[in-house]
Amino acid sequence: MDKYLYIAHGYNANSHKHWFKWLTEQFQGVQSKILDFPNASNPVLKDWNETLRNEVDLSSGENVIVAHSLGVVTLLNYLSQYDGDINVKGIILVAGFYEVIPELNKIDEYIQHTDIDFDKLQAQIPNIVSVVATNDRVVPYELSENLSRKLNSKFITINHDGHFCDRDGYTQFPEVAHYVNEIFNQ
Repeated sequence: MDKYLYIAHGYNANSHKHWFKWLTEQFQGVQSKILDFPNASNPVLKDWNETLRNEVDLSSGENVIVAHSLGVVTLLNYLSQYDGDINVKGIILVAGFYEVIPELNKIDEYIQHTDIDFDKLQAQIPNIVSVVATNDRVVPYELSENLSRKLNSKFITINHDGHFCDRDGYTQFPEVAHYVNEIFNQ
């Protein structure tokens, strides 16, 4: 069966940032796609959902999706609205959240338009992993913890002072690669 790895970036990012390309290079024989959402500095949920609809093919194969930051809430919203069974073997949510972030008002409206069906996601996605930093300067630890609780996900805390970005030294992410590999090999 064909294997597919999709990566969804967050706010102010793109497919060339952070550890995304490095992650795709860790999986030989896996078809990988790093999504590029439009207007990453001024995101519109409808447009980001359209990118997911056009770029992510869940009709066949073994699909694993990694999302970072705003990409997490976007992915969860998209999969919640997905018509039919979600053919996703697992998702890895890096610095994830679903609530408004107190210090980042620019994306409040975006977050308020999401509608996440936590029960549906838990029922249809067999492997959900949340990866969070001990001291994330963008997404408070508690918000990632709240998301993990709502999804009943595996909760991985990494001793890190940052948001898992290239500016924090994250151009590689072995922990995420480990969980992607673990999910593909189940």
